[in-house]
Amino acid sequence: MKFRPLFLLLSGILLCVAVATFGQKPAANAPTYARDIRPLLKARCVVCHNQSMVSNVMASGGLALDSYAALRKGVLTKTGARPILAPSKSDASELIKRLMATSPTRMMPKGGPPLPPAQINLFKRWIDAGAPAGALEKETPAGQPSLAALPMPANLGELEVRLATHIKPTPDLIQKDTPKDAALAFALKVGPLAKVTALAFSPDGKRLAVGSYRSVLFWDTTTGKPAAWLTRLPGPVESLAFRPDGTLLAVAGGFPALAGEVRVYDAKTLRPVGPALTGHADVVYSVAWSPDGARLATASHDKSARVWEWPSGKESKAFRDAADPVTRVCFAPDGKSLYTASLDHNVRRYDLNTGQVIRTFSGHNEGVLALALSPDGKNLVSSGTEPNLRWWNPESGDTTRNSGGHQEAVNEIVFSKDGKFLASASADRTVRLWDAGNGGEQRALEGAGDWLYTVAISPDGKWVAGAGGDGITRLWEAATGRLRLSLLAWPPAGKSPAPEWAAITPEGYYDASPAWAARLRPLLAGKPVTAPRVVDFLPTLHQPANVLKSWQGATLEPAKLPEPPAKSPTKSPAPAPAANKTPQAASAPPARPAK
Repeated sequence: MKFRPLFLLLSGILLCVAVATFGQKPAANAPTYARDIRPLLKARCVVCHNQSMVSNVMASGGLALDSYAALRKGVLTKTGARPILAPSKSDASELIKRLMATSPTRMMPKGGPPLPPAQINLFKRWIDAGAPAGALEKETPAGQPSLAALPMPANLGELEVRLATHIKPTPDLIQKDTPKDAALAFALKVGPLAKVTALAFSPDGKRLAVGSYRSVLFWDTTTGKPAAWLTRLPGPVESLAFRPDGTLLAVAGGFPALAGEVRVYDAKTLRPVGPALTGHADVVYSVAWSPDGARLATASHDKSARVWEWPSGKESKAFRDAADPVTRVCFAPDGKSLYTASLDHNVRRYDLNTGQVIRTFSGHNEGVLALALSPDGKNLVSSGTEPNLRWWNPESGDTTRNSGGHQEAVNEIVFSKDGKFLASASADRTVRLWDAGNGGEQRALEGAGDWLYTVAISPDGKWVAGAGGDGITRLWEAATGRLRLSLLAWPPAGKSPAPEWAAITPEGYYDASPAWAARLRPLLAGKPVTAPRVVDFLPTLHQPANVLKSWQGATLEPAKLPEPPAKSPTKSPAPAPAANKTPQAASAPPARPAK
């Protein structure tokens, strides 16, 4: 489960605007909340700003946006409500100020992608028209809106994404304040990128699925390039699961406070297969296939876990024992039991025949966000806002060990296919690898620039992928912890039929779409490098062959900048001629006397 606040800290802002009277008659053709604003809020804001989370100030900022009444009320504080709208005065409305902010600490939606200018203008026109409600009686609050008609957001490219390299600067580039160990970095003005919230390798290892806001990108690990996209999905993708035989992909998400949804796609054609699973009343955080691929299990913010028959999509079991949202589900290797994790601090094991709780694993002092079961079913590992990894004996319910290492919440845990090690992704910006035999930490995988929400291990155990708040998917070598690749992408938007993307190695080689390749700029110690020799050298690092070698595990040497041209030696001036003598007389031999 990932809390991704879109208007975080709004509750701490003093609003100095007066609230005008609502309900005034809108001008003809003026935008209304029901017709124009509500769909945008559902698509971009109610993930965190909804009635079920309004009391969690760290997640919602005390603001709910899932109804017209809540929007009118504004931010709830201990001293009362503070409005975010000033009807008829868009320039005085805190909502518009946040939507137009460029500072990463103030801009909304937090973490992006920002709203396109046309959508911000729609909000402004609505407020200037008096913020009319529109035909609310025609809405169905419990129903599920459709996002198919809404375009995918365009990449605004207003913020720099920075990636370090191992390219050493030449002496002429080093200034007095340049650190001794400074290396060249790349700046790519394509941010903010949408957060990556789910990762999954296909069972054959040939594809890496990356789930983000309303989209799933598939990287082809054999070519090193994006292979396909799923777009126009309902909200952020919370979980991805390939069927064990690799033929299908389940994608989980939904609408906060309205409905959860899981859709299943053919892994080759990406066409929808079977019915959508829509029984949950809130977002689905986790989806898992049974070992035989005949069932799906889901976990939701609505405090329930469910099991569905496939391909009928019929709900066969519903488990409602949790007192708080259910964050993870996983099947036992024999398919006879189901494990769930919840924010109520507990892990539960259910008998899938009877539907009864076999065992409750108690001991966490805080909410459980991450859960994984070893392939042999002998080790159950859980963690969450209390960052230690707790190891359980699934049969006895005893804690066998407690592994410390992470400094902040652990959001996801996965075992390698052979069960020899596991990986955990944390808000402390690291992925950590653990020995499944003794529970000891093997190494920390570093380099991420923000919270990590998700982690995946390739089927052969060679690669670990991690991603999160900065929108970059990083690929590490499991055996050494060496960072191999940083992957960035933006789905097709507007009239563009193709994505924008870049794959960059720490050695300084890259492959990218033409538009993003043209935006790449060099930095040294955080400052732009403008030397033509360096700027002109950057295009020569566009080497898809070297990027593919990195995907394949080859060791690359860091790229080397060309040396500055040598200075020409200074020539000494010719000596001046002697006084009263021409140059010829001064140099002529003495004349012989005549015979």
